[in-house]
Amino acid sequence: MEKERNLASIEEKAFQLRIREDLTQNEFAKLLGVSTSYVSNWENGYNEIPIVLLNKICNLCNVGFDYMMGLSKKKSINIVKLDSIDKKYLGKRLKDIRKAEGLTQEKMAKKINTYRFLISDYETGRKTISTADLKQICETFGYSADWCVGKLEECVRYKPVRKMKAKDMKEMISN
Repeated sequence: MEKERNLASIEEKAFQLRIREDLTQNEFAKLLGVSTSYVSNWENGYNEIPIVLLNKICNLCNVGFDYMMGLSKKKSINIVKLDSIDKKYLGKRLKDIRKAEGLTQEKMAKKINTYRFLISDYETGRKTISTADLKQICETFGYSADWCVGKLEECVRYKPVRKMKAKDMKEMISN
């Protein structure tokens, strides 16, 4: 009997790609340069896949960040395989998005439900953005994650994902 899976979309897609490539957790882990238990932990919903490791998975399986994050149904597009994620380059793209949206760091942080200091750290390249925050920014403002990390030169835009807030749900239910 197959175990019920309740994973975030990125971790579920990574699991499906591993199966598609006909790799064991151990083989996948070796190719990614991590431990088998690390792969097991995200496949069992204990860990999020960090952006650096997500890049390795995308390179290995010939898929884009946009596919992994559910922004695009296309598995592979004309993307560049990056050896590593340049935090400063990514930070500049995030700042470009924030400026294009006319937001302060404080307002951007509020829109994606994080802290202003993290937006500042991401923009300056002091800290690598979390996978969850990058996904949230791309969904909220409709920008390609592949473009943000430098896998695409041209800026690709998607329809922003509007998430229901608790007060909106309550109002909808009461009507």
